[in-house]
Order: sequence, then C-alpha cells, then structure tokens
Amino acid sequence: MTEAKLYRQFKPARMPDDGETIEGRILTALKTLRALPDPDARVLAQFKGQAVSWPEVVHEHGQAYGYGEVKARPFRPSPRDVSRMLGDLAWLQGIDKPLFRLIWWRSFDLPFSFIGARIGRSPETARRRYREAIMEVTKRAVLGERQ
Repeated sequence: MTEAKLYRQFKPARMPDDGETIEGRILTALKTLRALPDPDARVLAQFKGQAVSWPEVVHEHGQAYGYGEVKARPFRPSPRDVSRMLGDLAWLQGIDKPLFRLIWWRSFDLPFSFIGARIGRSPETARRRYREAIMEVTKRAVLGERQ
C-alpha cells in the first residue's frame, strides 16, 4: 500500500471536547510528527555509510562538567498524541501552502516577530494571517465533523 493510500484511509479526527482547541491539537500533531523516528531515513543513512554507533566524545573540560550551553529538552509525545496525530493532520489536508507554512513555523514555537520577518511583513500581519490559517483549519474540522 502506498503512502498516499495509507494517509487517505485516516479520517479527520473528532472535534475536541475536553477543553482542548483545534489549534492546540494541530500544533501538537505537527510536533509529534517531527518527534517520531523515521526508520526509512535511518536505513538509508546506514547504506550511505553515515551511521555511527559510537557515543559522543567529550573534547573539552567545560563539556565534561556541564559548562556548555543549556539544551532544551526535545518534545516527547505521549501515546495519546501519537494515536491522534494522523486524524488531526487530516484537518490540514488541502490547505494552501502559505497558510500551512505559517502553522508549521508556529509549531516550532517561533515568535511572530520572526515569522513576520520571514514573510516580509510586520509581526501583527503575521499574527493575523496565522489566525486566518487557524480559522480555515477550524472551518474544515467543523464541516468535516458534519459530513
């Protein structure tokens, strides 16, 4: 079964009923998508000779005792997040690419000032367009629920 057929078999998720918002569910689904391992990429990396199984080596005294930069903990999806991911992503099906890009950037928790600079507009314009994108996804989710 091809990926396209596999993806089409998932119907859009049900509307959130436990105090969650559609925006929160979409952003969590995109974060979950990025956090899940990609077994095909790992296999391809092994065949290209890029797979390394050695642990990282400490090269400096400061690294050994934690004097380096603080790293943010990666997003760890819960089993509930993983099971709802495909249904929630189905709400994004058919959305325009510029709108999807705004939602994608916001899922990285980027500030609107950065997003506005990226699209060549003010932060307020970026925030307004992001809200329009979320309203479009919400409209699709509500209409999909009734069909």
